[in-house]
Amino acid sequence: MGDTLLRKWLLADFGLEVVELTPVAYGADVAAQVWRASTTTNTYAIKWSGAGTNTGHQVAAFLADSGLPGVPELIRTTEGGLWSFHAKKRLTITPWIDGVRAAQTGLTDEQWWEYGVLLRRVHDSEPPQRLRDALPKHSHIDARTPALAEEVRTRLERPGGEVEDELAAVWKQYDHIITDLLRARPPAPTGPRVVCHGDPHLGNVLVDDRLHLIDWDDVIYAPREQDLMFMLGGMGDLGPTTSAQLEAFLEGYGPHPIDQDAIHYYRHVRAFEDVIGWSHQAITGPEEPYALQVTKGILTKGLAALAVQ
Repeated sequence: MGDTLLRKWLLADFGLEVVELTPVAYGADVAAQVWRASTTTNTYAIKWSGAGTNTGHQVAAFLADSGLPGVPELIRTTEGGLWSFHAKKRLTITPWIDGVRAAQTGLTDEQWWEYGVLLRRVHDSEPPQRLRDALPKHSHIDARTPALAEEVRTRLERPGGEVEDELAAVWKQYDHIITDLLRARPPAPTGPRVVCHGDPHLGNVLVDDRLHLIDWDDVIYAPREQDLMFMLGGMGDLGPTTSAQLEAFLEGYGPHPIDQDAIHYYRHVRAFEDVIGWSHQAITGPEEPYALQVTKGILTKGLAALAVQ
């Protein structure tokens, strides 16, 4: 999408007259584009995305408006809305956070404690009943993953090129894990549901003078183990990497009897989504070689290996 069109949308929808617009690389979400936009007075993060659901942004706005530190506010449209729609994608704006992504720098033990406090406050929040009723109860990514798995498997029957050849070999080597992820899902947990971010790994945490939890596309109403799973192993550098970091997070989070069966379930779901999603990106792009390496890591020493134990 051209800068001129985006500037037009920002002015018409949000009343922002942008003087500088810079594309920003944005994680694994191939459905999203992100820019840094400056006016004469402020700087904003602009996101145009077809991922997730509208309710995620409603939850983020509720939390920010409630004064929860670490959740960026959503800039309203000229009509008071939280987003505008263009080409079937949401255009949302938050203040620009001039910090570093925690996935690149890691967190200190003190910051892990702070993150535990932040995530607990999210889980303990009480949005209006109408919003809780509207929240997804199951992963929207998980729902479309079986079709992607079939597409990948069909493509790898006749791989074309070096990346696909290697991916086919990886799928053959780890067929037992992939088959387990496809066919042997544990029973879904039945515990009390809370507002969960859905994807709270360190790739979605920014650090300046405090922590900021961003990217609320995947909010889900689920047992809190949906989020806690990311802290309890299998996420590599995107989660705690030492016992001291994990202890600091859990101390900040506060008392909660962790349901290990629920952890197992959500590991299995996420591993399924990640293996298939990254495999699909390895054959369709972008950054096919990188997606291949991520897939191998998940299967060999990451979440998938842990999920099927």
